[in-house]
Amino acid sequence: MRFCKRFSPVVLLALIVAVQVFAETPIWSYKGAKWYAMMETGNLIVANETSLAMIDGASGAIVWKRDDLKGIQETEYNEIAGTPVLLIADNFGSLAKKTKIYALDQLTGKTLWETEKVYGYTVQVSPVKNRDMVVVLTTKSNAVTKDKPDLAALKITTGEVLWQTEYPEKVDLYVKEKFRRSGSGAAFAKAMFGNPFAGFSDQPRYDLSGENPPIFDGDSMYMTYAGLHRYDLKTGNLIWKTVYDVTDGSLKRTNGQAIINGDTVYTSAKNVIRAIDKNSGAIRWQTKDFGEGGIAEMQLHGDVLFGRMGGQFFSGKKREYQKKTPIGVVALNKASGSVNWIYTGAKNSITNMVVLPDENVMLVGDEKNIIGLDLASSGKVKESYKIPLKFKFKLGAGAVAGKIAKIGFGGIGGAFSKGPDTTDEPVALLRQENGTVVARGRQHMLAFDPKSKQIVWSTKYAAPGVEGWQQIVMTAITIASAAVSQGFESSYAQRGNYNSAFRENDNFINLMTNYQNFMETRFINTKRVGNVVYVLTDVKSGKDKGAGLVGVNLMTGQGASQIMFKDKTPDYEVDEASGRLFNLNKGELVAFSINEKAEMEQNKDDDGGGDKEKNKDK
Repeated sequence: MRFCKRFSPVVLLALIVAVQVFAETPIWSYKGAKWYAMMETGNLIVANETSLAMIDGASGAIVWKRDDLKGIQETEYNEIAGTPVLLIADNFGSLAKKTKIYALDQLTGKTLWETEKVYGYTVQVSPVKNRDMVVVLTTKSNAVTKDKPDLAALKITTGEVLWQTEYPEKVDLYVKEKFRRSGSGAAFAKAMFGNPFAGFSDQPRYDLSGENPPIFDGDSMYMTYAGLHRYDLKTGNLIWKTVYDVTDGSLKRTNGQAIINGDTVYTSAKNVIRAIDKNSGAIRWQTKDFGEGGIAEMQLHGDVLFGRMGGQFFSGKKREYQKKTPIGVVALNKASGSVNWIYTGAKNSITNMVVLPDENVMLVGDEKNIIGLDLASSGKVKESYKIPLKFKFKLGAGAVAGKIAKIGFGGIGGAFSKGPDTTDEPVALLRQENGTVVARGRQHMLAFDPKSKQIVWSTKYAAPGVEGWQQIVMTAITIASAAVSQGFESSYAQRGNYNSAFRENDNFINLMTNYQNFMETRFINTKRVGNVVYVLTDVKSGKDKGAGLVGVNLMTGQGASQIMFKDKTPDYEVDEASGRLFNLNKGELVAFSINEKAEMEQNKDDDGGGDKEKNKDK
């Protein structure tokens, strides 16, 4: 094996939003790649015929290379979030498959530990950093849709097996997409252009990506596969189980993450919310079936448990997003489960819920409005306000050329409106540090100020000339919003939370310190660059016009930069804050910089005429 020093850091977070090759000069290129993925560090893990390597995202230099780890599949790597540990599973043997798990230091490539005591294919990995533990779920085959997973708890620092057991029920597994830090757009693109699993293997692989990960509370772990199961983290013993159906066919993430409050665990499954006693597993109460829309999100505010009904869900079987109804919000008394109110005023779509405690309001978005629901409502919900969605600016070549299709929240027209659902409703509400809430749709974006109840900026951009763009963008927004809402960025800048768990291992404390320093620099760089996301649209560069990316600053709504593509290829990833994009095309991995200025103009459709002069981003 061969190790090289690490190079300068790049920045955080990524967003897959493209399916074409850039019409720009690459920053660097790497030939012979079979697959790649961007790490939390911003570097890229790359597999070729003879090795596994880590590539510096900024320079393309080889950070480290392992010739002994050739033939690793794209489905068999896992980062332990918030640590430098990268787990690599080497499955070997022709008949009776054996597994060897390597734990590598991402920054050096050195083996921290290895074990052959965990068997099968990894379907879920959950770190418990304050216990120096990682819980790994495996199945005997990754080509089956239902199985009883094996559970193993390992020490993060040494790989010591703390305990092993088998899950008591068979659980449903879901098609495993290519992992990208903000979604699996590459797999969607492949579905549009041919074999959706090209680049993986000849058959689909399955994991637990359609369900929520375990939650941890003190000495206990709660898993919501085939019901609710409580495990003792010290021994791996099953304390109790409450079995019920949780699966909505092949639809992913139709159930909200479980919530622990006091001695109660609240779960949602197949349109029903349950309150379960944490000590015994007894069901204290359960609601009626709220319909086929599912309860994909729950939030607890004071004595009220809120559940979001309906929304957009990805079907692994049909390989498309499907809208499920009824659509709305239900408010329950957390002690009894009685219904305080049900809101069904959302029209045709609904975003995630954003609770604003200072205003005593819950925000949701529907097809045409931002809606504030009065949290003090009882019996019948009151709309505190309903703000129509209007758009002041246009982005992209369609606007510049004056040939933009008539698109807006509520519908998309033009040559690329084909597909199962062409409605462009808001998909996600994202709270920003300045207090605004950004509503994102496939081709629209705006910022709402809850205090003034005003839309402070808004923009829409042309539908790109790329087949299958709706699924690609939908996934990018959905996964990116989940990352932002869980605050992944800030967790990397936190210090000291690992010392108590890892204090017996000085070497690992040093590894963690180096990693935290590395990630803190990324975090600072991200803040310096600003909160920029990249949208897929048509762009204009000189005399050329075509599909590409435009960077939009979420604080101002201004177009910051853009890049144009040419030949179709489906394997892209974007490091947003650095404005760097990576693409794998016919075995060559290349990096590009997005640095051309984006153009904006006044939107006549929704602004009553306005100034037609182009506004250059400054």
